[in-house]
Amino acid sequence: MPTILPTSCALIQRLFQASLGMFAVLLLANNAWAEQPHGAVIFKKLCVDCHGEQGEGVAGAAENALRGTKSIAELAMAIEETMPEDDPESCVGEDAKAVAQFIHEKFYAPHARETSPSRIELARLTVDQYDNTIADLIASFRWVPDPKEKRGLKTEIYRKRNFQDRALERIDSKIDFDFGAGTPDEKVTNAEQFAVRWQGTVLAEETGDYEFILTTQIGARLYVNKDRTPLIDQWVASRGEPKEFKASIRLLGGRPYRLKLEVYKFKDDAASARLEWKPPRKARDFLTARNLSPEFAPELFISSASFPADDAVSGYERGVSVSKAWDEATTSGALEAAGYVVEHLDELAKTKPDADDRRPKVIEFCGKFVERAFRRPLSDEDRVFFVDEQFAGEMALETSVKRCVLLALKSPRFLYTNLENSPPDRYDVASRLSYALWDTMPSEHLFRAAKEGWIAKPEQVRSEAEKMLKDPRAKAKLHDFFHHWLQLNEKEGIVKDSHVFPEFSEQIASDLRTSLDLFVDDIVWSDASDYRQLLLGDRLFVNQRLAKLYDVPYEGGDNFQPISFQPEHRAGVVTHPYMLSMLAYNEFTSPIHRGVFVTRHLLGRSLAAPPQATEFKDGDFHAGMTMREKVSVLTEPAACQGCHQIINPLGFSLEHFDAIGRYRQTEGERQVDATSEFATAVGETIKLEGARDLARHIVESRSAHGAFVDQLFHHCVKHPINAYGSTTRDELVTSFEQSNYNIRKLLVSIAMVAATHTPNEGNAEHVASI
Repeated sequence: MPTILPTSCALIQRLFQASLGMFAVLLLANNAWAEQPHGAVIFKKLCVDCHGEQGEGVAGAAENALRGTKSIAELAMAIEETMPEDDPESCVGEDAKAVAQFIHEKFYAPHARETSPSRIELARLTVDQYDNTIADLIASFRWVPDPKEKRGLKTEIYRKRNFQDRALERIDSKIDFDFGAGTPDEKVTNAEQFAVRWQGTVLAEETGDYEFILTTQIGARLYVNKDRTPLIDQWVASRGEPKEFKASIRLLGGRPYRLKLEVYKFKDDAASARLEWKPPRKARDFLTARNLSPEFAPELFISSASFPADDAVSGYERGVSVSKAWDEATTSGALEAAGYVVEHLDELAKTKPDADDRRPKVIEFCGKFVERAFRRPLSDEDRVFFVDEQFAGEMALETSVKRCVLLALKSPRFLYTNLENSPPDRYDVASRLSYALWDTMPSEHLFRAAKEGWIAKPEQVRSEAEKMLKDPRAKAKLHDFFHHWLQLNEKEGIVKDSHVFPEFSEQIASDLRTSLDLFVDDIVWSDASDYRQLLLGDRLFVNQRLAKLYDVPYEGGDNFQPISFQPEHRAGVVTHPYMLSMLAYNEFTSPIHRGVFVTRHLLGRSLAAPPQATEFKDGDFHAGMTMREKVSVLTEPAACQGCHQIINPLGFSLEHFDAIGRYRQTEGERQVDATSEFATAVGETIKLEGARDLARHIVESRSAHGAFVDQLFHHCVKHPINAYGSTTRDELVTSFEQSNYNIRKLLVSIAMVAATHTPNEGNAEHVASI
């Protein structure tokens, strides 16, 4: 038997005492719950795992908070008929009434929410906000691009290989040219030498890594974002057959980037040039006019600092966690930015290396840099500490600049978005507006609006918010929201069995994703911006490949074209082929995946975790059974029915669409049955006869409206909606309905709440203590 040293004995004793203490705490907690009313005990036993102790919701289960205006009797009926979803019969009669009374008085009803524990927590910049803010901070010292409607790239063709003697200028919609042994235009008469320059901007629709692919056999250089350093440098011609050259670059979504491609021919046998790209989560394809503009844009600084993932346990990304890795990432980002600022100092400070007034101009620049980083003017004391003291002594000017930048970018005033006390001043309002709508710092215009008092009144704040929606950054943020709402980033790609769907490919999946993005944009940025049309619209955007697969007319060209697509069957995002393909197996449909998605994301209803993991195996069923019959057998056990009595009817209503979203009347030799009876959240039973009925139910459901408001609010504001007042959610839902479900108006209303809200006293005290 091993000898136990005295120190080990002491350690064991302390551990034992600690375990006794923990046991005592648990015992006291259990006794406390035992003394609670009957409804509280049942809630803890059956409901708290999904809804949270204060009804705040649990990520991955019941993500929406238990808040509303139903009476105790109405709540009791809903609980008796639907809760808990894995076993609704376990809470009926007097038990259901007791639970309804408990949650109604504890946190559900408006009067109970006046003492709600939800609060606006101290929050740092999220990863996306950090990247956008540091990019815009440096960009604020450069000229602002003015995007125009014209699409394509400016093309210049020269008769000489050294880009002299310009022959002509035009706009090209894409770069895909094979000149052979000839010339690019009849105005170029010497086939032995010529040069071509394409330039303008490329629009990145979402943040991520973009791969550019240049195919050529002649000398070529491709520049993306940076004008000094080529992304691909093949200035020495490879000759012979065309070769592929690839390079990747990280770009931030919603921004235009300078793009320039130069090629030249000199005594080559043939000449060609092709430019393609591979955006995040999409297939390789040509860069076309939809993402190109002949206008120019200045270089955008993009930090390469590697941050840990943001906290997303609440169902949306929040900057509430701080770790050593995060602190190290902010240091790395600050050092990188400081180096970049020094490298481009004369450009940013609007001076020259040998200018007599260089030093005062650089000091002035640093003062503005710190001011913009903090999103407010500097006090005299701050200016001395952050700027003046860094230029004291004999140190080199560039060293002083680095010190200034590092101090600013490591300061909590830069890294945190809500250090202000209540009530918010005009600079707080400007900053909150900007982060709610753009995920970045205020623009120069918005900063000036705060400084000169243009946003002192609610109507002025609303006016500024409406103007801000015209900025591409607002479109990029909404773009990200809809990807989150529709779960488009949950998996990398859609793959189908090549024997069952030989016509389906990575390229088709990429086209479908673009088609869905275009459909959503078409609705959101229309005059009506009608949420209902997201669910009821029948427009489908197609290119030549999609038109062939889904057997619809197509007029040709590179662009996607909208068509009216099976209006008697289709229902917006619910039946978009990308969604139906994503929510299906590789070979056949999946009513369960489709039903779960509709339940949680479109209807806003909660589902408990499955009591046991059950894998669907098609080989376990008799040949000739329909998917509906297979799912019915698989989910027949009573333990499954609590959730599947909700999931299955919704999934079955979409069975007219196969695993790649094509409409069908039959499955094998059997007629498809897409009818079902569905128990709504308010206890009514309705009949669904297909996708259009399902979409109409979502459109008419106030709980679905509330779920949409919740998700958009959390995505924009990154704090719980209930922390902004007990009536805020209901007021937003009501105003959304009264605006004819205008998404852009809802977004402005959300930004208004975020910008003008006065934090509760507890939060103010917490912030004041930082």
